[in-house]
Amino acid sequence: MYKLLLATDKPEIMEAFQAVNSWESLGFKVPRMVSTVQGAMDSLKKHHADGIAFAFDETDNDALMNHLSQEYPILPIIAAGRNAGQVTDAVVELRSLLNRTRADFSNDSFGEADMMQLCRHEFFRGLIGGKVAEKADVIRRLNLLRSRMSPDKPCVLLELAMPEGDTFLTGRWHYGSDRLEVALRNFFGMELEGMRILVSVLPDERIYLLACPMLGEEAVDSISGVVHHHAEESIAHVREYLGLHLTIAGIRVLPGLTALAVNA
Repeated sequence: MYKLLLATDKPEIMEAFQAVNSWESLGFKVPRMVSTVQGAMDSLKKHHADGIAFAFDETDNDALMNHLSQEYPILPIIAAGRNAGQVTDAVVELRSLLNRTRADFSNDSFGEADMMQLCRHEFFRGLIGGKVAEKADVIRRLNLLRSRMSPDKPCVLLELAMPEGDTFLTGRWHYGSDRLEVALRNFFGMELEGMRILVSVLPDERIYLLACPMLGEEAVDSISGVVHHHAEESIAHVREYLGLHLTIAGIRVLPGLTALAVNA
């Protein structure tokens, strides 16, 4: 059974969680509930939690989020629903994530943090590929996956292209687009000037770089210039080591990650 912590001073949220009467069938014990930020910190220190939901005023929310970032950087955060249905939906999504991140891996060097990172890559690939419907879905998933990428600061989406008629994926490369994405992360993926840069290879073989400021970091003024320069340097390395000739096909500055939602 998974364990969930609810931290809130909002009576309606506590009542929503108390209205759920199917915790065992959802795969969870009845949540531990506290009403203060300090109570949440003390509970996390004394009792194991597989996920947390919290809702306070802005100052207290920020204080608890800062504590989680420092002490529990991969503890999933779910939305504090205001009715039993919203709570159940959030818990089902959390259970699906936990079932993946807590799986028994045969490779001892691949653990929970690695699986969380893989889930983040899958989410961003889906976001770029138009698989996320609403802005709220973007923010919810960022919290659940504990991504440090800011949802509302300007970010850059850069498209890479292979020469027309290039048979790299169908000829020289025999490992599929997923493995190509993993290989390209070694060249493009990094933290740079307060931004996180990641690469995604979509199922239709389109390749994108996404560069987004991280929470608590101030990115440089010309984020598109920095990303463009990084892309050009990395493209040269890819050409040298993989024999793959990429070019920059387009670059867009977006007002935030939420702009990638289909219904933004």
